[in-house]
Amino acid sequence: MATIKDVARRAGVGVATVSRVINQSGPVSAATRQRVLTAIAELQFQPSRAARHLATAQSGTIGVILPYLTRPFFVSVLRGIEALVAETDYNLHIFNIETRQKRDYYLTQAPFRGRVDGLLIVSLPLHEAHVARLGQLRIPTVLIDTHYPSLPSISVDNVAGGRLATEHLIELGHRRIAYIAGPAEPELGFTVNLERRTGYLQALQVHGLPVRDEYMLLRGDGMTWGARMAEALLDLAEPPTAVVAASDELAIGALQVARARGLQVPEQLAIIGFDDIELARFLGLSTVRQPMDRMGRVATETLMRAMRLRQMPSPRALRLPLEVVVRETTRRNAAETQPVQAGHAPQLAGEDRHTVIIKRHTPAKES
Repeated sequence: MATIKDVARRAGVGVATVSRVINQSGPVSAATRQRVLTAIAELQFQPSRAARHLATAQSGTIGVILPYLTRPFFVSVLRGIEALVAETDYNLHIFNIETRQKRDYYLTQAPFRGRVDGLLIVSLPLHEAHVARLGQLRIPTVLIDTHYPSLPSISVDNVAGGRLATEHLIELGHRRIAYIAGPAEPELGFTVNLERRTGYLQALQVHGLPVRDEYMLLRGDGMTWGARMAEALLDLAEPPTAVVAASDELAIGALQVARARGLQVPEQLAIIGFDDIELARFLGLSTVRQPMDRMGRVATETLMRAMRLRQMPSPRALRLPLEVVVRETTRRNAAETQPVQAGHAPQLAGEDRHTVIIKRHTPAKES
């Protein structure tokens, strides 16, 4: 087998130059780089991953800290991360968080130095102690679906998303609109339930609709809780005619209850979710689509760029666009629904002519 010395001899350069080309770790002229690459191809040289990481003092691993690994949102984000990492020599190490104690351990005590070259943190709100430790470790870190002023983040505007969903129902003529979500104070500190509720409340206020406490239920996550909250709403003396759900899983639970009770959807109860998971497309669920896969990809690109340059990434907050996707659970009449900017959205598996994008929220600028 050819060695790095053989490549250097064939290309007429030093071993250090070959190393810089392989690891993209230093300046090399275009002509010299091409000679080295040609020599590598001719000799069929295969760099040793272990030797490369030893020489560069890197582990060759990207760490992903995320909660509730099996939930559809996190699976979709991880799919975007993995798709990009698969094109490189890096490995992924996933740290699954399900309790506050485990979160605090990984973010304040876990020995990351030497084990990972960079970190992606998904959805977990960070405290000052967490960020201070990350700064001490000098490990490039990028946040996904969460924010901290001194760290780069990739996310969407959840307040705008809640507002879009509610305005869609108001435009259809609904005035008794409920909101269901996970707990207002979840163990891991997620803020999306309150942020999307803020958007819901903003839409009601702008359109002069009353805020009814009995229509706002923030009790639990998943399809089971969606069903329970829908039962409670439909048992009211004056039940809502429409429901904004903070996730597609909650919306699907509510949809099951509506159909079990023999209600016509959307004529008697309209339902819109949030995320656009794969199951939503097959069930005909209207939703606010957030680009989960793209979040993972963009965050990974940002992290890899910082690792390649051997520097901490700049603390830029990038927000990706949201889209209201109309399907059977809110469509009153297909002829009444006109797509807006639908041509800018990629068609996804499970979509057909019955899927219409009616509105898009594009952040005005990056911060």
